[in-house]
This record gives sequence, structure tokens and C-alpha cells, in this order.
Amino acid sequence: MSSENDEITEDLPTAAELCVTRSLYTVFKLSRAGGHEYQLYQFITSNQQIDTFCPWCAQPTVLLGGKTDLEMESHQFDLRDRTFEKRYFCSRHHDHEFYFYFRLEKQALSKVGQTPSMADIEQGHIQHYRQVLDRSNYQELNRALGLASHGVGIGSFVYLRRIFERLVEEARVEGSKKNGWDEAAYQRGRMDEKILLLRDFLPEFLVEQRVLYGIMSKGVHSLDEETCLAHFPVVRTGIELILDQKLALDQQRKKMDEAKKQISNVQMQIKKD
Repeated sequence: MSSENDEITEDLPTAAELCVTRSLYTVFKLSRAGGHEYQLYQFITSNQQIDTFCPWCAQPTVLLGGKTDLEMESHQFDLRDRTFEKRYFCSRHHDHEFYFYFRLEKQALSKVGQTPSMADIEQGHIQHYRQVLDRSNYQELNRALGLASHGVGIGSFVYLRRIFERLVEEARVEGSKKNGWDEAAYQRGRMDEKILLLRDFLPEFLVEQRVLYGIMSKGVHSLDEETCLAHFPVVRTGIELILDQKLALDQQRKKMDEAKKQISNVQMQIKKD
């Protein structure tokens, strides 16, 4: 399997981006003029730590190791074709090992394999969103991440857009209970207008960054796979920030409800005394 997802960068992405964030077969164009020889040498030979999720521990962890020995100094290194492996281990349990495989071909670097899979790692990152996503939305978030990890950009945008639309629909249901709600005006509006009508029922970040919907829609209808994949990390972060705010509001609401209950109990005890 291969994909020509060309991405020209001024600097080589970080070890974390290359290993656990970017999808398989995403291509990073390198050049001597861009100073990429030294950057790639550092990536191969340095033991940068990586914050990620360990599927075996089922917890966030820090990956250690990653240093690969080369029989040359940095000034001898060049961008000739090669393959190499980066091996890390979980800081919680050193027998939990992570392997990432890279190919440098015609001055283009790509990740060509890994274990555990991106899907296994991503699963852990999103588990806590179960608290604020129903089963359908959670499954579609999984599908979006899974498709992106295998180089499918447009399909991943489809699922993220569905989640966005359902979050807005949930807010509409709440908003429709408010006195003076104008359902006809809501239905006539464009998505950004609908969001503004529902601003009191949606996470602040979603309201502020409602352009996300337009980006995802353009990705579904007119952008190609490579462009969608290049923008997927930003769109994904936007969706996660929306969910983070929703999660925080949900936890705050639960804490307030519990506090009200305890205050009421204390008040009743005081009256009895």
C-alpha cells in the first residue's frame, strides 16, 4: 500500500509527529539546502521522549529510547536511500515495546510501518470522550481516526463533520425548549448562523471556530485526499477541543449538582439541630 501525500516542510516534524501523529505513507520532502540532513541524523540517533498512550497499560505514558546507532558522524550523513527502525519502550513497563519503520527514498521520508498500530494508540487517546459522546458519535470518531491513519483524508472529514453536526443538533434540542425559540428561522439559517443562534448551548470554542464546518465541508466536496490529510491534524484538534470543553462543562455540572445535594443535606441537618 502506498500514497503520494506530499508535504513540504521547512523543518522535519518532531519525533512525536513522525511516530505517533502522522499517518502511514505521508511523505516529507527533504533537501540538503533545507538542512534536513542534520535534522534526520538527529531524529535517527537521538533518544527523544514521546508522550503518547500505551495500549497495554491502557494509560497515557512516555516512550523512552528511540536511539538508533549509525556508523558515521553527522557530517558524513547524507540523504541517500535507506530504511531504518525506531524502537521505543513504555516508561511504565519496559517490556511494552513500540516499533516504527521509516523509508528514505529519493530524498522523501515516509513512515511505512509501526506496531502497535495507530488505531490502537488513538483508541486510548479518545476513551475519555465516551462520557460526552453517544455510541454513534464515538464510533464515528474512531472511524475518522482510523481512516486518517491509513491515508484516507476525505472519508475522515466526513465522519468528523457528522460529529460536528450532531453536537449542533443536540444543542438545537436544548435550545428549542427555550421560550421564544424560532425553529423556522433556525432551519433557514446557514450552519454558522445556526451556531450563533445556539451559542448559549454550545462549547465556546465551537462558536468561536465555527469556520471548522466550512473547512470540513470543503474537504468532503472539493479537496483531494492529500490536502485533507495535510489538514486533518488541525481539524481533529479543533473537534477535540470542542469535546474537551463539553467534557469540562459536563464535569462541572455534575460537581455542581453534587454540591447542591450536599449543601441541601447540611441545611436539613442544621435545621434539625
